Amino acid sequence: MVVLVTGASGGLGSVLGELLVERGMTVYGTMRDPAAHAGKPSFPMLPMEVTDPASVERCIEEVRRREGRIDAVVNCVNQMMIGSVEEQSAEEVQALYDTNVFGVLRVCQAVLPVMREQGRGTIVNMSSLGGLLAVPYMSAYTSAKSALEAMSEALYHEVRSQGIDVVIMQPVAMAMDRPATGAHLRLAAGVGPDSRSHKMLERMTRDTAASKLTPETVARKIHEVITRERKPLRVPMDRAKALGVVKRLAPQPVIDRLLAGLTR
Repeated sequence: MVVLVTGASGGLGSVLGELLVERGMTVYGTMRDPAAHAGKPSFPMLPMEVTDPASVERCIEEVRRREGRIDAVVNCVNQMMIGSVEEQSAEEVQALYDTNVFGVLRVCQAVLPVMREQGRGTIVNMSSLGGLLAVPYMSAYTSAKSALEAMSEALYHEVRSQGIDVVIMQPVAMAMDRPATGAHLRLAAGVGPDSRSHKMLERMTRDTAASKLTPETVARKIHEVITRERKPLRVPMDRAKALGVVKRLAPQPVIDRLLAGLTR
């Protein structure tokens, strides 16, 4: 099986790539500048900038040129921004959407003709709790994940008759050994020193550090899903299982209390 993992320079993407290689798969990872990658992954890294359609198309074509097929794509590219609706600029939100939504869209559009020609394939898009629930001070991120889920579900219905599967993974924050903030998580530029957004950032940092869900666990689940004959549309993990039920069935006051607890 030939698998392309976008955003494989660190975090889940890196762990997933290594695990798939261990399981006997042919893996290609992507990052903006592979030459700058300090690590030595056991799989080739190709350049891809998901905000650049030409870069995405070149990467997909390179994998097809080398292997003749692409059996699965796992979209791990992700950015997160914390800030209230008033604190974040439209330009910042657009930039986040350009990666988290339109970047994934570009990869899907580029790989679909390959999968359609070979008569099968799997696209795995990484959502999160944010795809289930709009969280205060995280409107950009959670709305982008909601958009990603809607786009992925529509695509699922569009291509399932052509032998192409679309899967939405819904993990919670994963415990990772990396800085609390950085390219993956940042405050909006307009966040003031007394803003509650700082408290939300602290909450996210604590939740990540205390999480029992690891990249290795999620990677094993992704491997299980892409090797399954019948693939589910959604794969909720950890607290996402219960939250999905709560969001569907609970009255709004219950949701209000739940979210108030996040920002106390």
